[in-house]
Amino acid sequence: TGRKAKVKISYLGDNFTEWFLSGSGKTEDPISEQTLRYHKLRQSSVDGPIIAELGGAEKSETTLSEMFSLMEKQGKGENGVLLNNSYVNIFYIKDQNGVLRAVGVFWRDDCWYVNANSVEDPYRWRDGYQVFSRNSVLESSEPSAPVQA
Repeated sequence: TGRKAKVKISYLGDNFTEWFLSGSGKTEDPISEQTLRYHKLRQSSVDGPIIAELGGAEKSETTLSEMFSLMEKQGKGENGVLLNNSYVNIFYIKDQNGVLRAVGVFWRDDCWYVNANSVEDPYRWRDGYQVFSRNSVLESSEPSAPVQA
């Protein structure tokens, strides 16, 4: 959050902080360069049907490293793969206890906001939001984004 930070993050939600950063925080093993697919929601939906459409929990999963890599490329809200118009970019990431969570990242008021919800939460993501996955079963014609984790 400092002036020289690569990514201008102003807000980390309580759930995100508790599930990913509390205690010693989540540690991820290093991974090589990955390609994430992303899809715009055509209608509002809760997480269950989105995860099912992506091919299930395993196929929908991404990592904090991958999410942050994309945020670094647009650290100050520049145009790029992530939506920067107050719409949410959704990532399905396992927390430090191995529970799959829905992590929402959005640009507002000149900074990134990061929050997390249970995938069981009845919150409906709006149409036009964007969801990222690594191994989606959806058609390969969908856009993809290389990430360096």
